[in-house]
Amino acid sequence: MPQFPGGLAELHKFIISELQYPAQARINKEIGEVLVAFSIGMDGYISGVRVVRSVSESLDAEAVRVVSKMPPWIPGKKNGRPVRAEMTIPINFKVVYVDKFVDEDADAEKSENGKFKY
Repeated sequence: MPQFPGGLAELHKFIISELQYPAQARINKEIGEVLVAFSIGMDGYISGVRVVRSVSESLDAEAVRVVSKMPPWIPGKKNGRPVRAEMTIPINFKVVYVDKFVDEDADAEKSENGKFKY
């Protein structure tokens, strides 16, 4: 089975650090889990990134963008030799408001100022 460099904890950190919640999706209060499938080649590089379960066009595009930026994985092996493998991972989109009261019209500005947590 292929592994992300550093394991699942590092995969989670990578996704959190790269994920940029689309401003219009925040304003529209779009939330959910996008399932993204991809292939990991014998060299560990990712290809064929695609959405398996969609939430919205903007969230789907962001999930694909983040997965496409992943560094090479440690390829899976069979009989001691690297093999191509398919993976599917969830990318969760959920806005947690840090402030008790939030002006929805100012969502894009607040996200730039660190008021949103993903």
